[in-house]
Amino acid sequence: MDSPSDFERSEDEPSEVEGSPVDHQRNRLPDPGRPRVVFTGRPDEQNEFPSPEQDSFSEPEVSARAESFPVNDLTEEVRTATRRHRRERPAIGDAPKAGSTGIGFFIFSIVFVLGMFFLGPELVEKYQYSVTRGKMMAEYEFAVENLGGQSLTDVSNAYQMVALSVRPSVVSINAVKDGVGRVEESGLGSGVIMSTDGFILTNQHVVRGASSIFIQLHDRRQFVATLVGEDESSDLALLKIDAPDLVPATWGDSDQVNVGSIVWAIGSPYGFQQTVTSGIISGKDRPGDINHPTQSLLQTDAAVNPGNSGGPLVDAKGRVIGINTSIFGDSFQGISFAVPSETARFIYRELSKKGAVTRGYLGVKPVEVKHRDAMRLQLPDLDGAMLSQVVEGSPAFAAGIRSFDIIRQWNGIEVKNFKHLYRLAEMTRPQTLVEVNLIRDGKEKVTQVVVGARPASIR
Repeated sequence: MDSPSDFERSEDEPSEVEGSPVDHQRNRLPDPGRPRVVFTGRPDEQNEFPSPEQDSFSEPEVSARAESFPVNDLTEEVRTATRRHRRERPAIGDAPKAGSTGIGFFIFSIVFVLGMFFLGPELVEKYQYSVTRGKMMAEYEFAVENLGGQSLTDVSNAYQMVALSVRPSVVSINAVKDGVGRVEESGLGSGVIMSTDGFILTNQHVVRGASSIFIQLHDRRQFVATLVGEDESSDLALLKIDAPDLVPATWGDSDQVNVGSIVWAIGSPYGFQQTVTSGIISGKDRPGDINHPTQSLLQTDAAVNPGNSGGPLVDAKGRVIGINTSIFGDSFQGISFAVPSETARFIYRELSKKGAVTRGYLGVKPVEVKHRDAMRLQLPDLDGAMLSQVVEGSPAFAAGIRSFDIIRQWNGIEVKNFKHLYRLAEMTRPQTLVEVNLIRDGKEKVTQVVVGARPASIR
């Protein structure tokens, strides 16, 4: 009877990890259809097995007993199967089928790449066209379905109602002056009726130097206007006509209008009367030109052209929030400016009462608060006006206000910027006592100033 050492593993046999067909009895359950060998040994070693690192089974004192047939026959069968397996198993590295598969895969890859190179763009184009057309058709069907919807009709009706509510208050102005031996046109513009007794507000540059001013109403009635007063600093003038059944416009609050708000401009550009354009508020507190350095204007993209000057800029409720005054460039380029209603209303009130404008005077030169100033003084924001200069002997100097002070409040009103301070001071009646909150060297300070009257030499 052969000993268990006859079952030594060959070095060429694949291991169990490699999926070898060699049947190690200790690692499988008995197969009832074939004979099995049971190894016996000492009681203390009966359940021990050789280590995987050993090259063979070596149990010198172990005996075996055969079941069903002699062990010699089993040994011979195992040896025969082992030799047959060695002959049939290909050598390492000799894999003709794998080589054929690799060549086939390489050829397939080349064909695939070439196909994508030539056919890919066309496929992508067809896909994009399909997606684009699908999106376009979906948008088309949505537009057709909702175009007649009540919401869009309401928007259109709102635009029409704004125009209808303001048009009776808008007039066309033709200002003429006497020339040498002839009469020449001095200015074509627009105006807005602000009272039932005939006061009309317009731009000062429209009627400047005119000897005669003619007004045409929306119903085509014509009147000769009288110049009540004019103010060069704001570029506003006030006219008056004697006419019945006038429809005045309503004042709005330009301080409450936000950037992005929808607005309408109405006037007579190039003589085309009652022209209505619309846009939005593009900006606020814009500077005026060199002739009006202290102006703080509204910016809009509503189309304004020569002849619109003096016409109203109105909000969504038809209220006057500005008087159109100028454009950027020689013709409309999407940027136009209007005098805010808060300024225009003050000028209108002054001219209608006295025929002239009396402005308050502080005697300072305010500038913008910079980021470095806010950081140095630990300001919570960039609001307020820094004083770069305080005129000696001025009302501000007499109140103890000095250069580099930052004025934050004027009579309880938050000062937004240096132009806002200009406007607050100008619209304060002279000899009025005003409480001023300021910051000096990082510390808050409250003082009182008696506002003076602005000298005529200062524009």
